Amino acid sequence: MKDRIGNGFGGATRYVFPFIHSTIEVITGLLIITFLSIYIAVDPGMYRRGILLLIPPNRRGRARDVLAAISAVLRRWLVTQLIAMVTLGVITTVALLLLHVKAAFALGLLSGLFEFIPTVGPIISSLPAIAMGFLDSPEKALWVTLVYLGVHFMESHLLIPLLMKGNMDLPPALTIVTQALMALLFGLLGLMCAVPLLAATVVAVKLLYVQGDVPDTTIRPHTRRHMTAGP
Repeated sequence: MKDRIGNGFGGATRYVFPFIHSTIEVITGLLIITFLSIYIAVDPGMYRRGILLLIPPNRRGRARDVLAAISAVLRRWLVTQLIAMVTLGVITTVALLLLHVKAAFALGLLSGLFEFIPTVGPIISSLPAIAMGFLDSPEKALWVTLVYLGVHFMESHLLIPLLMKGNMDLPPALTIVTQALMALLFGLLGLMCAVPLLAATVVAVKLLYVQGDVPDTTIRPHTRRHMTAGP
């Protein structure tokens, strides 16, 4: 009996301790991101001036334009996320109330908060609601599943495109690759930061390279002179 209890306790600790470690890691990362965001939001001009000081004086005008464009895109992304979180939280709460699911307000709040996490957030937020539906009946759990599928289908195909309106034209394949890479490198926090990081990178590439701000160094100087010289 003692050996069995010891083996069972040892098997439980193999799952409990990694879970606790991962939870603490995620909470710590969220706190760091939150406080960094607050500090930057209090005095963004100081950090902007610091970045500009690292750039040669003759390029600071262009760098200032790039930083302003990145700031505008990130602001639109954040506003879009907040609107989507509130909208999905309210719709989910109302739907769960109509289905008479227990703890509908808490589950709706959870759904809105986890909307901030792309891809896996809606899946994680739906699991407690589906489990709560199972407490009453499998049929109710099925209806809850259908509600979450319908709500997030509406979010992906109607709400987010309507809010974006072309302001963040990110290639879907590149978005998925970036999310997967950031998740592999930095875990859940990397997944949360993948879309804004990609949006900022796309803006910088468009302004600096696509619009021809950075010269083509693959063309030799004497070749460039021949190309620009008249007959």
